[in-house]
Amino acid sequence: MLYIKNDFKTIQMTLFFTDLDQNEKSVYRFLLPRLLTTHTDSIRSKKDMSTVLEDLYGAYFKPKLERLGNLSIASVTLTLVDPKIIGSQTLFQDALSVFKKVIYEHSSFDQDIFNEEKRMLLEQWETLFDKKRQYALHKFNELFFENDTYGYPLSGSYDDIKKLTKEKLEDYYVNTLLKNNMRFIVSGNLSDEEITQLNALGFPEEAFELTYETTFRDLRPLVEKREQTVMQQAIIKMGYHIPIFRGNPLYMAANLLDDMIGGYPDSRLFLEIRERLGLCYDIQSGYDPYRGVLMISSGVDTNQIDKAIDAIKYEIEKIIQEGPSEEELTHAKSYFSHQLKSSLDNQSINIKRLYLENLLGYTDSIEKRLNDIEHVTLEDIKKVSSLLKLDTIYVLHGGQDENNPL
Repeated sequence: MLYIKNDFKTIQMTLFFTDLDQNEKSVYRFLLPRLLTTHTDSIRSKKDMSTVLEDLYGAYFKPKLERLGNLSIASVTLTLVDPKIIGSQTLFQDALSVFKKVIYEHSSFDQDIFNEEKRMLLEQWETLFDKKRQYALHKFNELFFENDTYGYPLSGSYDDIKKLTKEKLEDYYVNTLLKNNMRFIVSGNLSDEEITQLNALGFPEEAFELTYETTFRDLRPLVEKREQTVMQQAIIKMGYHIPIFRGNPLYMAANLLDDMIGGYPDSRLFLEIRERLGLCYDIQSGYDPYRGVLMISSGVDTNQIDKAIDAIKYEIEKIIQEGPSEEELTHAKSYFSHQLKSSLDNQSINIKRLYLENLLGYTDSIEKRLNDIEHVTLEDIKKVSSLLKLDTIYVLHGGQDENNPL
């Protein structure tokens, strides 16, 4: 167990299950954390689980599935009020008992609950075409991350979900998930007695043995795809290669470049494309240090698609050729440093940060990271920006309805 000592008014505990990211296993890993937190052998229904959590002063579970490089990370988080605040002598022990049941007490999943969770997941797919931004993101990921696990749906495909049975899920739970590399992390103002109780839960504490990889395919000739549907505007997605991965000496510079391009309201794309040129409703960028890519997303009028794409290309090329100004770098440093400091007030972020440090072997303190941010130079930014290469453009735009591709 890893423990973060702090003075939050809640206690948060997360159990991470880490395995290799494999397309055929996505649906299992997506659905299992959700199913685990709905019922157990002794808490037999969703209604009973809700009652149990209400009795724990409104405690709640949050299941999650994420990708990180070549790894798949499933997690279950329980958040409860600090027992010392309400003067309860039994709350903490009772919460631990429920948490352990949620992880281990499943000799069989309830068929009706399984059917309901499966149905809701299928409905999300069946209505995806009507959720334009989600649909555009899905299609862009398929195109940009072609033949990469990032291009495969996190929840598994529609066919994967259709074929899933309760028996297959139970087999994966017993023979794979519970044998995953586990890491249990707790944040809160715990007493020595409470820490002893946590250690007694008995979650495996093996060292990480999985090989962590950050790779992406080679740059290809620009691929552009446009898809027409019934909507009042257009959604533009653009994918750039930027081969700076987590752990690279220029990692902080890549984060700052992302901020300067489209990471916050004073970014280049926001000020130029949205504010000055008025070509879009919204625009932002995002840097993924585990695949070495930078992605830009924007919502524009249908008749402004080409102008917006050309303007975005122009601003990125201008940054590549000229670099940002000293003022832009100063603002980005201030924003990024503020975000990093603010994250210390978020229990979930602190837990995730400790997990990643433990997983990846990075142990830089917040002070060290802030110092690294401060020492990024314009020359560092120019080195990173010179690596930006446009690879993929996807546009979903208004027009006549076409057959639902799902």
